[in-house]
Amino acid sequence: MSKKEIYLVEDSSDFRQLVRGIFTKFLPDYHVRFFQGAQELYQYMVLQSAEQFKGRRPALIILDLELPTINGFELLKLVRQTPANAETVWKTLPIVILSGTARQEDINRCYQAGANSFFIKPPDFEELHVMLDTLCRYWIDYNRQATNDIVNQISAQ
Repeated sequence: MSKKEIYLVEDSSDFRQLVRGIFTKFLPDYHVRFFQGAQELYQYMVLQSAEQFKGRRPALIILDLELPTINGFELLKLVRQTPANAETVWKTLPIVILSGTARQEDINRCYQAGANSFFIKPPDFEELHVMLDTLCRYWIDYNRQATNDIVNQISAQ
């Protein structure tokens, strides 16, 4: 099986390192591409939208809400508005918000903007490991995405 690509947008280098360790040791069937912020992710999205792009396509985006410059909420809206290409349907690609805070207003805004799930960052390593394993299994292994044709039909209505 080829590794499934996960985009993780997180500005904390310590948290990125912790997540990298979990995937390396416990979740080797998945490949995580780390981004420090919104601009870095969006530039890569533009690159991977080109027809000649030969890299892995994302199966899941895990997005921190508290990001510098462009926050996670604004990035979420931007990703959802990005036109689909032959390989990636940004409008329906699973996006999970992973936040250090649980303000109901933030949770509601994220769901209204197109988030598929909202999680609070777990306080310990084992809980984070279980959560990441669960997210990957559900959104990548079990969940099925609509095809680009269906998404275009729905958008046209």
